[in-house]
Amino acid sequence: MTTDDSVVIGGVQFMSLYHHDGRFVRGGGLFAFARRDPDGGRTIFCLDLAQDISRQADCGHAAWAHAVSHGMNELLVHLAGSQQTPGEVEPGATWPPIRYALLEESEALAEPAAPAAGHAA
Repeated sequence: MTTDDSVVIGGVQFMSLYHHDGRFVRGGGLFAFARRDPDGGRTIFCLDLAQDISRQADCGHAAWAHAVSHGMNELLVHLAGSQQTPGEVEPGATWPPIRYALLEESEALAEPAAPAAGHAA
């Protein structure tokens, strides 16, 4: 049995959340702004490391507008310390096709961050 709630990217298992639910993740780790594609694959718009995901994986992030404008519909989260060894993956995790449409650094500098109070999109 497989579930779409756990996604493996490069041997690292991520939990899939609705893209606005990063505010509930109180802890450090990796997060990715992503789109779940019709074929079950994922398109990654941003992959970032945060000391507190709830404070960084939101509309104030430099890549938020880019991700939303390209159809972001999920936030992938890997909490620090949740894997004992590299490549350790729970049974049932999916290994979907992964595509990247990352925000270029020059675009990030040119795009103003969305206002934090509005939580647009």
